[in-house]
Amino acid sequence: MPIMNWDNTLDVGVPSMNEEHKRILDAMNRIYDAAQAGKTGDEINLLVERLGAICVKHFADEEAFMASIGYPSLSNHKFIHIDLLERYGTHAADIKAAGGRAGQAFFQFLTHWLAVHIKGIDAKYGAHAASGVRAA
Repeated sequence: MPIMNWDNTLDVGVPSMNEEHKRILDAMNRIYDAAQAGKTGDEINLLVERLGAICVKHFADEEAFMASIGYPSLSNHKFIHIDLLERYGTHAADIKAAGGRAGQAFFQFLTHWLAVHIKGIDAKYGAHAASGVRAA
């Protein structure tokens, strides 16, 4: 059973970014499902590494998109991405140190991140893209 499902509240109005957000959600749910099934060790660690790699690629793609539309808050958004990746890395290291056991704190971080970041922060670049306004 997934920890979080895609719904229209996560739609940022940019189809390519929505698809990447869905991939992040799918990877997150794979970790959750494996953990709920009692999986540990290399299986969880590999899933956590995969999600991390998906996020790194997504952030790069998202930042390139924001640059292409002249999004005025791009530099702030980049700092948020750096912070998220640092916090994700801490969780990943903790999971690895615990023998590939993903705890509730990790899943709370992920669900909070997705809900707040996508619905609040990413939605802003979606609105900017829809406005057609381009920064000078």
